[in-house]
Amino acid sequence: MKKLLNYSFLFFIAAIMMAGCKKNMLDQNPTSDIGSSAFWKTQNDADLALAGIYSYFIQGFNYTASGNTGQGFGAGTPYWETLTDNAYSSAYSNIAQGAITPTVGGLQTDAYTTSYRAIQACNTFLDNVGKIGMSSTTLTQYRAEVRFVRAYWYFLLTQLYGDVVLTTHQITIDPTNSMQARTPKSVVIDTILNDLNFAAGNLPNTAYSGHVVRGTALGYMVKVYMAQHQYQQAATMANTIISEGKFSIYNGGYRNLFLKPGQNGNPEIMLSGRYQVPTAYSPADYLYTYSSSFQPLNYLVDDYECKDGQPITTSPLYNSASPYANRDPRLLATILTPGVLYKGGIPFVPSQIGATAGFLNKKGVDSTRATVIGTQSDQDWVYLRYADVLLMYAEAKNEVSGPDASVYKAVNDVRTRPGVNMPVLPAGLSQADMRTRIRHERRIELALEGQRYFDLKRWALDRVIIPTIKDPNAAQRTFPLRDTLWPVPQAEIDIAKAVGNNAFKQTQGY
Repeated sequence: MKKLLNYSFLFFIAAIMMAGCKKNMLDQNPTSDIGSSAFWKTQNDADLALAGIYSYFIQGFNYTASGNTGQGFGAGTPYWETLTDNAYSSAYSNIAQGAITPTVGGLQTDAYTTSYRAIQACNTFLDNVGKIGMSSTTLTQYRAEVRFVRAYWYFLLTQLYGDVVLTTHQITIDPTNSMQARTPKSVVIDTILNDLNFAAGNLPNTAYSGHVVRGTALGYMVKVYMAQHQYQQAATMANTIISEGKFSIYNGGYRNLFLKPGQNGNPEIMLSGRYQVPTAYSPADYLYTYSSSFQPLNYLVDDYECKDGQPITTSPLYNSASPYANRDPRLLATILTPGVLYKGGIPFVPSQIGATAGFLNKKGVDSTRATVIGTQSDQDWVYLRYADVLLMYAEAKNEVSGPDASVYKAVNDVRTRPGVNMPVLPAGLSQADMRTRIRHERRIELALEGQRYFDLKRWALDRVIIPTIKDPNAAQRTFPLRDTLWPVPQAEIDIAKAVGNNAFKQTQGY
């Protein structure tokens, strides 16, 4: 509210001042700054502002940025997994163990404030870019890109907080802006879909190369429909992406999806946060190898099948003396297991760094590098890829009409990707059995990508699975039903009260 009002535009200006030029703005390091009074004069100003908006996709752990947030964003996105049965972090044990409060801070606050800063940046752009003389085609595309970004952040807010303040214009110092109530989630979702529809209709229908394209917008429409259990709409939209043929499963190896140069021109990537050393860098290589701040859990490790497609509880290929041999290749591409070399050739010994869960993250990490605090990495963070679209199509189509041939094909295209080559699903599965298989495949294929928490929410399995988890510190997790929605930061409530805004309420139960 007022705090947001005071800082959002300043953060936007700072982001613009760090941004590069449009022609290669997502492939170059940020250039010299520009005063805010010079904005909205030329197309170059619009290019800089657009780059600033894209920079929100790499928030988190870029220590050169004064607006840095904590875990959960950019290269820190895997920390969402620590709220699930996939991973653990002492940093978020309070949230994971059902002790979330309006003042807990960290991810609970960052998710709110970062989203609104990004939304304010988008609204400021949309309200001002029309002042610049440029072709109508370019102007429309710019607006489409920014409306996609705005929809992305509002979607995150609705998933976490439910009803949220909705504004489609930049917040000014007008006192009435401090008097807004939380808008019903259904209305916000309608606005999100409207933005995504506009984006899909006005973005280039090409492969992704750093700027969002039609397929990116369609992909997030699928995500929104899935979250609302609108399976027919989700299946139709996902099938549109499949039919248009602009994306495909990457043939260069599963692990290389998350490392450069494999990410360059990758036909599977549909949205990413793009890092460039040294000014906008990812800390992934040291963040996930230098300490035990993020630890995958054995619940995830044990869920990887053996190469014959059977679980470890039934497969004759499983040997408890060599538990990581003969397993789905995505296991060793995703998780650093004991004894594997890392940090420039050192065997990973969990006890030496306090990794009591026994594992470290390997996805998106060049674990062969010798790392120290501050090691700069340039691999991009992948937010959406074609495999996710295939699995969403399979899930939605199965919910609508059961496991037809297209459902099998979508799942098997993911399972049999080059370098993974897992057996296809058995024929004759029931709708319920296929549902179980698809949910398993999502967990394995998208492990440690920040997806699991939101999948559990939409399946209503958060309240079922999370209380079964025992963390490495022996704490048993709990899940109060109120945690299906988070409290907004208490500071926002306090500010609303201070200005007499009685319409802005805390989330029920907090």
